[in-house]
Amino acid sequence: MGTSKSVRLTKIKQKGSLGGVCAGFAYWLGWPTWILRVLLVGLVIFAGTGILVYILLWIFMPSAEELPADYDERTS
Repeated sequence: MGTSKSVRLTKIKQKGSLGGVCAGFAYWLGWPTWILRVLLVGLVIFAGTGILVYILLWIFMPSAEELPADYDERTS
């Protein structure tokens, strides 16, 4: 993650299972996408807030115009 480039939080629909929200967060944080998906499922099961948070982010988070060139490198 030694990059000086500022990464914006955006949905990445090209790598998303549903709306690209988890893929966008994974890219932004530099984490593997599966970790964010597991955390989301945990929020849905244990707190019940995951669905509402996901829907709100899906609506209000801007979409990336194209797949970032370093997506696979940052999220592996």
